Amino acid sequence: MQQEQRLNGYHIFLAIVAFLGWTISAIDASIFFFVAPYLSHEFNLSLQSFGMIVAGGFLIAIIVSFFIGPLMDHFGRKIVFQWILIIMTIGTFLSGLSWNFESLIVFRLLATGSAFAEYAVGATILVESVPAKHRGWLVGIMAAGWPAGTALSTLISLYAIPSLGWQSAFFIASIPAFIVIVIRLHIKEPKRFKDVNRIRAQASASRTHAGIAKLKMDFTVNQQEAVKKPLQQLFKGELLKNTILVWIYMNAVVISYSLLIWFAPYWLKDAFAINSAQATWTTCVGSLVSILGFIACGWLSGKVGIRAANTIFIPIGIVITIWMTKFAVTYAAFLPAYLLWNFFGAGIWGVIPRLFTEAFPTRARGTGASVNSASCWLGWAFTSNFSPCLIDHIGYNTSIFFAGVFLFPVALISLWMIRRIPPASDLEDYIT
Repeated sequence: MQQEQRLNGYHIFLAIVAFLGWTISAIDASIFFFVAPYLSHEFNLSLQSFGMIVAGGFLIAIIVSFFIGPLMDHFGRKIVFQWILIIMTIGTFLSGLSWNFESLIVFRLLATGSAFAEYAVGATILVESVPAKHRGWLVGIMAAGWPAGTALSTLISLYAIPSLGWQSAFFIASIPAFIVIVIRLHIKEPKRFKDVNRIRAQASASRTHAGIAKLKMDFTVNQQEAVKKPLQQLFKGELLKNTILVWIYMNAVVISYSLLIWFAPYWLKDAFAINSAQATWTTCVGSLVSILGFIACGWLSGKVGIRAANTIFIPIGIVITIWMTKFAVTYAAFLPAYLLWNFFGAGIWGVIPRLFTEAFPTRARGTGASVNSASCWLGWAFTSNFSPCLIDHIGYNTSIFFAGVFLFPVALISLWMIRRIPPASDLEDYIT
């Protein structure tokens, strides 16, 4: 049975819920950068210590991701989808209650480690639930939660923190999270996972694989492979190849993206001598433009495919990176380039959740998405830990130039080495 291709209200509802969950995760991650000056003053926190906390959060996220995937493939997408947001919300709220440096570290690791697991789980449940021909733009909407959250965090930093204190940022971020937790009670388990779960239940009950192939499935499933452990399935044949190449792609893209996005306010102040408010507003507007880029690239991937969409957006992003770092000597020249980069250079994130979910079959999709999501957090951890030293030695312009001009092509090459994923076909048509 092919998945129904008609768009209905539940599909829109699910895309919005996934968008809100990822927005909340982005607010939690981004707001920490904006409260850094206040934390530095209160807890005597150096830039290196700040980078270590952020990197530590990403390392925890990597570890969590390796557990989240198998949990998704064993217990289901819905229950994991709910619990990671609950844990993240608790960590975010407690961050506002931090009384010393040690408590801050514990609460930030709790929040960050669970927040970034949201990416893989949200993408998996959305991809498996929505019609193929609408998958591109709906996933683009979900992915756009990141720039939306970044934009909202800049507004919180501009208006709430100066008057209410840095603690208010975490409390404000917790409010919508509690609301979304309640809304998520109405999420349904994808039918695809139920198919695979029936096979595993049958195998577990009989303690043998005999007779499993006789089960009638609603969707195409490799029933002999489905009973094996998901991690075992990933590390052989084409699934192993996809895992390695997606890891390379993700790390190259993340380092290029994170160097520019997270350090943009500091870069702007350093390069153009503008104040913190102007730099923050510029970052906010860039994030809003990114929302359009995410959705546009996601929509385009539904028409021409993930690889083709990247092949259009990445070269444009490289050209704009050169413009920003080598030719934009004034803020007036920089601003249009920066906004265009947010559309094209950052826009490829609108298709990335499709890549690390659709490159794997339903029987191992949760684990595949989480393992490859872990590669994303490895890139963020690398940037958080080493970029302050890199920037101190060679400056913002050179760092961002190198990352954009050399790492973006690495990502594109690795993507072309993966077998082309059809733009709007049934999930199991690519790899069963």
